[in-house]
Amino acid sequence: PPRRHATPRHATNVPGSLPSIHNTTESTITTTITSMSMRVVITGGGGFLGQVLCRDVLRAGTLRSGDVQKTVTEVVIADIVSPKEWLFAEIDGHPLITVKVGDVSDRSFVDSLLNGDGDNDDGDGAGLSIFHLGAVMSGQGEADFDLAMRVNLQGTMNMLESARQWHASHNSSTRPTFIFTSAGATIGSGASTDWVGTNDTISDSTRTAPHTTYGMTKSCCELLLADYSRRKFVDGRGVRLPTVVVRAGAPNAATTGCFSGVIREPLAGKEAVMPINESVEHACTGYRTAIQGIIIMHNISPSQADETLGYDRTVFLPSRALSLGQLTDALYRVVDGANDASGASGATTAAAAAAADG
Repeated sequence: PPRRHATPRHATNVPGSLPSIHNTTESTITTTITSMSMRVVITGGGGFLGQVLCRDVLRAGTLRSGDVQKTVTEVVIADIVSPKEWLFAEIDGHPLITVKVGDVSDRSFVDSLLNGDGDNDDGDGAGLSIFHLGAVMSGQGEADFDLAMRVNLQGTMNMLESARQWHASHNSSTRPTFIFTSAGATIGSGASTDWVGTNDTISDSTRTAPHTTYGMTKSCCELLLADYSRRKFVDGRGVRLPTVVVRAGAPNAATTGCFSGVIREPLAGKEAVMPINESVEHACTGYRTAIQGIIIMHNISPSQADETLGYDRTVFLPSRALSLGQLTDALYRVVDGANDASGASGATTAAAAAAADG
């Protein structure tokens, strides 16, 4: 029989179960607004989730820094290439956005993200929030071990070290907030020796035993985040993102990208390839829930984060188990229903039907 984990700290198989943090965060966020500068850094910011996060941060106008809300004065979008397109008109050409192109495995590039031009002129009362989304994804990580180690592991170490140095140089009691996006790939399943089986509930307390290089690097980074937080270098909070359905734009290198592709590609009149059995269920969420969860984790007060998270700084975000077959059936129902309502039966319906037939 599979090994059993301890009583879960937070059950995560129920939609909307982002522990007590999710239910009480509104009453714990302070409302003091200051005029001090607040830099927000989003790695992987040129991608779909990065752009949604950027938009929502700018809409909010403030973020928590320590025990106060500070006005966002700059959002740094960092990625290995400039965004090919801005998905939202409201962030296209926004005066508070700075785009920086580079690799987080380059420490000098990372330092430039957190410190601007390096002149340290933003004052001792400045705030810094880091959303570290950028990573080599699962499929690419299996194809190139060295790349995954360099970007995912060394890159995250660079981000944490740079944040630590930023904190020390600003002589501030307020630690930079460091949000790290991890993944369910940290949990291995499928082998007889694994800690969880198909009938077990995976929770925040489930032991990690990754089966991929991507999952291994994410697991290592979760431990780094926890220790940098314990040492008071950063205020780290990690979120294990379910697969986000549907991601806009071109497919990424994630193995689970097919859960978006099975909807996105047929709607664009393209063939959808299903690399896994259509009955296999996988943890999924929508982009609104994912970004909302990330911002909730950011905005809870340091005292509540320490009280709730303790030494283990990473939690799962709420998810729903879905299969490729279920997604295909839902796509066909929606598209077919829309065409029936309009009296149309065009190529989109045909593409959806073809996807449903495998």
